Amino acid sequence: MDEVTGTRRPRRRWWIAATVVVLVAVLAVPAAGLAHFMMTNAVGRTTVVKDEDGEERTVYWRDYPGVAGLDPDEILRGPTAEEGYAAGMEMVADIRAALARELELEWAPGPAGQDDVDPFHERTQNDFGGESILTLINAPPSQSTSVPTTWAGKQRALEIIGGVLGRHGYSAPVLDRYDLWTDEDRVRELGGATPETQVIVSGSAEGPAGQWLSFMFQDLSKDTQGRFEEGLRPPPGAGGQPDTLSISYGANGLIPGSDREEFKNRLKPFAGLAPPPP
Repeated sequence: MDEVTGTRRPRRRWWIAATVVVLVAVLAVPAAGLAHFMMTNAVGRTTVVKDEDGEERTVYWRDYPGVAGLDPDEILRGPTAEEGYAAGMEMVADIRAALARELELEWAPGPAGQDDVDPFHERTQNDFGGESILTLINAPPSQSTSVPTTWAGKQRALEIIGGVLGRHGYSAPVLDRYDLWTDEDRVRELGGATPETQVIVSGSAEGPAGQWLSFMFQDLSKDTQGRFEEGLRPPPGAGGQPDTLSISYGANGLIPGSDREEFKNRLKPFAGLAPPPP
């Protein structure tokens, strides 16, 4: 499978240089200009539109109830947060069953207390300086007790996962890309310069209305130098798996059933408007 998803960057402290640049830029702005910058930043993105009677009004995107990049009509057509979570966990169960049947993978029980974790998190930010009405969902992961150690085995696992995903309206699974990483970055962070040699191989699939499924192969047989052994092998009783295929469902934002009408009402001022870049 080709690596065809989003780019990731090495975890380096570029923020230090960025902070210095921003600080110098602010110090160089005259007082009046700085006041205007602060006012604009507080107001956020705006759009001026004319009503049917010709009166102008200002739309403040910080009040947008959705999230930049997610079509509000698709969100409304999609499931509620509660329905999405139930369907997502059913999909994960189907994937587990298919992998158990085809590859004889067994699945570990979750860590103690996992069932008590609330998968529904706070409302997501709308990327325009405000809070949306959508709820972020992160379901607890499912972990197999072993992992395919050959690249052909991993590819077969992805084919099986893709078959189930397709029946649930999701895209095919794709591997995470690290286009800006050097081979040295890949070896240091992932254990190999190519997916075939990596200790960690991860990726995801996109579902409707901002839903997703993530997966990760963790294969210590590829740790030829022993650098990952200590960090990835869980302590006794922790419940994690050292060699595993982990899968997890989530959503970037679904509407809780109780908030559906509020979402519609808050969306009205933005009807027919194209969101600005976040």
